[in-house]
Amino acid sequence: MSILTVNTVILDFGGVLLHVGDVQKHVALAQELGIPVETLQEEIFNGPLSLAAQRGEISAAALWETLAQQWGLPPEKADWLAMRFWEGVRIDYDLVDWLRGLRPRYRTGLLSNAWDDLRDLMHKLGIADAFDVMVVSAEEHLMKPDPAIYRVILERLDVAPAEAVFVDDRAENIRAARDLGLRTVHYRHRDQVMAELRNMGVA
Repeated sequence: MSILTVNTVILDFGGVLLHVGDVQKHVALAQELGIPVETLQEEIFNGPLSLAAQRGEISAAALWETLAQQWGLPPEKADWLAMRFWEGVRIDYDLVDWLRGLRPRYRTGLLSNAWDDLRDLMHKLGIADAFDVMVVSAEEHLMKPDPAIYRVILERLDVAPAEAVFVDDRAENIRAARDLGLRTVHYRHRDQVMAELRNMGVA
C-alpha cells in the first residue's frame, strides 16, 4: 500500500500560535484584582467558565462578565478586564508567516478549543488568511480530543488523515489525532515544529 504524501498542515491556536508574552502584565492585573496570577491564567485559559465557553455553552462576552463579577468588578468592566488580560499575550507571527508561505502548495487548517469570538479575533489579528479552514470548538459544540472534531476539519479540508499533519501542545490532543491516522507534531517551540515538519517533507 502506498504511503500518502502530506499535503495539509493543521495547527492549534492556544499554546501554538498564542502564548503568554509579558507575564508581568498578568502579575500586575492579578494584584489589582487581589488574586494570584496563577488563578487569573488558569480561570481564563482552563477554568470551568472557559471550558463552558469552549464548548459553546456560554459566549465569550458572558465569560468575561461573569469573571469580572467573580473578581469584584461590575459587569460593565468586562471589556476592560479582557483588554488588560490580552495585553499580556503574544501571537507567533513568524510561525503564521511560515505557514502562510506554504500555500498554495499545502492546504492549511486551524483546529482550536476556543470561544465563539476566535474567528473574529483571527481576522482582527490579520492572520485568518493563513488558513483555508478554521474549526472552532465553540461553533461545533465539540472539543478536542473528541475524534469527531478532527473528522470535521478533515472533511472540510477534503483530505485523508494520512495526508495531514496536526500540531498541538497538549499530549491528549496529539494522541487522539494519531489514533485517527493523522501525522502529528507535539509543540514545544517554533523551531522544533518547523524542523519536524521539514523532516516530513513539508517545505
